[in-house]
Amino acid sequence: MHLLHLRLPYRAPSLYPPYALASRLQDHLRRSLLDLKDNRPGSKPYTPTLISFTPLPTYTLGRRQGSPLTGDEATRLSAPVYYPSSPLASGSSPLTSAPSQRIDGEHGTVKLPVSILHSPRGGLTTYHGPGQVVLWPILDLISSQHNKYTVRCYTRLLEKTTISTLLKSFGLRAFTTEDPGVWVGSGAAWAPSTETEEEGEKREEACALAGTEESVDEEGGSLAKIAALGVHLRRHVSGLGTAINVDMPGPEVTLEALNPWARFVACGLEGKTVTSVRGELDKAKGDPQATQRYEGMLNPPAVAGAWAENLARNIGVEELKTVGEDEVVSLLEELVSGKVTQEEVGEEEREFVRLIREELDRERDVGGI
Repeated sequence: MHLLHLRLPYRAPSLYPPYALASRLQDHLRRSLLDLKDNRPGSKPYTPTLISFTPLPTYTLGRRQGSPLTGDEATRLSAPVYYPSSPLASGSSPLTSAPSQRIDGEHGTVKLPVSILHSPRGGLTTYHGPGQVVLWPILDLISSQHNKYTVRCYTRLLEKTTISTLLKSFGLRAFTTEDPGVWVGSGAAWAPSTETEEEGEKREEACALAGTEESVDEEGGSLAKIAALGVHLRRHVSGLGTAINVDMPGPEVTLEALNPWARFVACGLEGKTVTSVRGELDKAKGDPQATQRYEGMLNPPAVAGAWAENLARNIGVEELKTVGEDEVVSLLEELVSGKVTQEEVGEEEREFVRLIREELDRERDVGGI
């Protein structure tokens, strides 16, 4: 048994998959698994699967969003976002550069459109976009082909996998609290460990399961969310998952045009801030070169790969198989063709698939010269 990793390709600064397209892929794979559980003819054998992607800017509204957005709220959230084309480092101006559709010559930024969508997860409003990696496992929680999970234990699995990835890949100590998601003591999270691998695994497990016991920060760092979490289950088949902020603007960037987090209270948690891996490494005490040390990992695909490896180990499967970009795009082409589903496909989804196929073909041609 292996874990299959489907990583949706993107090309900065302008070519990111729409969140709706990733959701369409997830729905297709979940339906296939449910068909298998119903013993429908033609069903494919079960393979635990992980979808990872970095979408165009998107606000998702959870089931606890009791009332619709007001006109002013919708206008505020849906305004375009300007992203720097270079990493947001401490002390650097976010107006020096950024990712997508149109370059703003005055500020050297790129203008990205924003979507607002409803999500089947619990909770209120959250944000997904460039600089973040979204990770959606599609698992049968009661399958005998890997470890079995209750709903609560599955949530802890996502937390543990995220905490382990942040520690092993970046030396960041993260933890859970009474609020959903994964948190750090901002400004005091980076602490490369000298413990053995066995000691580290025991500490990670305790961190994931102990909740607020691990939130005590002797260095005085304030709580900041580094990864969001949301789960949707249907007949024990998982949907949604977690989203890790890898390289995104922090609270020091107050202009709403540059920082989509500044437009709302993330997940309705008043008084709490949002941070990212790069932001915490930039704040590392006693080591100004901390960010440079991990530069090769500070991108969503690398973090997705590390998270996938940890997930495979944690659920007890023998191998991780990452599907190539060409094969992933072929699957997306089939989905948007209308042959797989009768559901309406958005023009934005079709356009992305067309453009990413053209980009892959161009890269292949260049590589063949």
